[in-house]
Amino acid sequence: MSSPCSDDGERTVTALFQDARAAEQAYEAALALGYDKSEINLVMSEDTRERLARDPRHVEAAQAADSQVRPKELGGPIGGAVGTLAPVLAAVGTLVLAPGLVLVGPIAAALAAAGAVALAGGLVGVLNNWGVPDERIQQYEAGIRQGGIFLGVKTRSAEHARELERNWKNGGGQLVHC
Repeated sequence: MSSPCSDDGERTVTALFQDARAAEQAYEAALALGYDKSEINLVMSEDTRERLARDPRHVEAAQAADSQVRPKELGGPIGGAVGTLAPVLAAVGTLVLAPGLVLVGPIAAALAAAGAVALAGGLVGVLNNWGVPDERIQQYEAGIRQGGIFLGVKTRSAEHARELERNWKNGGGQLVHC
């Protein structure tokens, strides 16, 4: 049986990660395919964000990102998984929804641009607009509230979608879909 990512054209690839390191590796996989951090959606609970902010590895990574140099134990200047999310979560484009969700990327931009009506619809409304079924959104939202980290990328090609799907599944992603 072929993957839904095998169709031609762009696809939105989504997944839930229970482990911050796995989410960081998935985020880096999208960056490696040439996606800018502004093209990668990231959603987590405020509790998860606070937990990551207290983790010494993430604090150190955020400080290193300010100077554009990463400590050797975090992968050196050009990469490494631990701490990738810290500078992203400190970004200006971060949006916090009233129900306690932290959003980064195009999701946050779409909600901010649409104003209060979109904020009321929150994650469900935005993901519905991207073609994510309600049932899956409910699963993602439940996983996020239990400490998971959601990632989503609108890919430029079916090839990128297949690559992310494969990478994210192999890297511990749950509910990986195109």
